[in-house]
Amino acid sequence: MTSIQAADRLADHMVLALPTFRLLPAEPLGSGLKRLGVDELDQAISGFYDGEETFRGAVHEARKSMKRVRALLRLVRYEVGEKVYRFENSWLRDTARLLSEVRDAAVHVHAMEDVVGIYGPYLADGTFDEIRANLAWRRELVEQRAMADPNVIPRVVANLERARARYASWATDPAGKSAYGMGIRDEFGAVGPGLRATHDRGRREMVTACNAPSPERFHLWRKRVKYLKHQLEILTPMWPEVMIGMAITLDRIGDLLGQDHDLTALLRLVADRPDICPNPIERSLLSALAEQRRSDLQTASRILGRRIYAERPGALHNRFQAYWESMEMARTIRLTSLTA
Repeated sequence: MTSIQAADRLADHMVLALPTFRLLPAEPLGSGLKRLGVDELDQAISGFYDGEETFRGAVHEARKSMKRVRALLRLVRYEVGEKVYRFENSWLRDTARLLSEVRDAAVHVHAMEDVVGIYGPYLADGTFDEIRANLAWRRELVEQRAMADPNVIPRVVANLERARARYASWATDPAGKSAYGMGIRDEFGAVGPGLRATHDRGRREMVTACNAPSPERFHLWRKRVKYLKHQLEILTPMWPEVMIGMAITLDRIGDLLGQDHDLTALLRLVADRPDICPNPIERSLLSALAEQRRSDLQTASRILGRRIYAERPGALHNRFQAYWESMEMARTIRLTSLTA
């Protein structure tokens, strides 16, 4: 199947399932966003208390939770203020970076397995066995070193616990006050500017990456895709069918761009550490296959990206504001019928 066919067949595999990272129907923004932030940080922390057997999964889940909370922060960036946003965003970004070496070692293994999974049937038996073994051994070494380092996991957990305490102190009443000032208003104006800014940034990053391709530019676009996906998940109650459909497409774009980024990281590692793949013929073959795969991934991401970002940010803002107003109208009608 070509990358274009894969992109066009996305709708065939869409399943309308409510994301867990979402506001509940009729849930006020202030209390809902506080709940989501605290829950995600609790989940990120808890994984590190389950023992070495779950360490790999704990790192993966903690990084995902921090990305969700950073997307939440971007959604209310103009509501909580630039000072609060920058502090909390930097706190989580720097905490996630403590786990980067562990994450990168896992990425190299997964990227290599993807190459073998796609092109393996066309390769001679045993091709890439040495590099696969070396990457798996390296991942184990990195993980063991991280688990033994008192400046990695203990510091990550401490940072997450301190962030969790701050989020738990957020005022849920728009008229209430916390250490960060006023609570979040329960209206579209609290999230509309942040949503528009995330969409606008992603749209510009996509155009830049497509017009002047580079691994760094596609990676920047991927980060904006992930943020927008999580923001749409949060706002699911506005119109579940639309929000979930867009989030599914953004998730697919993020996966495509993620695979592209992972292959780039693998090629850079092999270039820097030729001992990981000492056979020069296999190094050349890996490079050729990875670059072919990257081309396919970028083509598919462009196709889906044009669909998501076809609308100008201002038009998207106005459309989503109309969804919010319709949701509020439905909520009012329900409340009126219950009290009648």
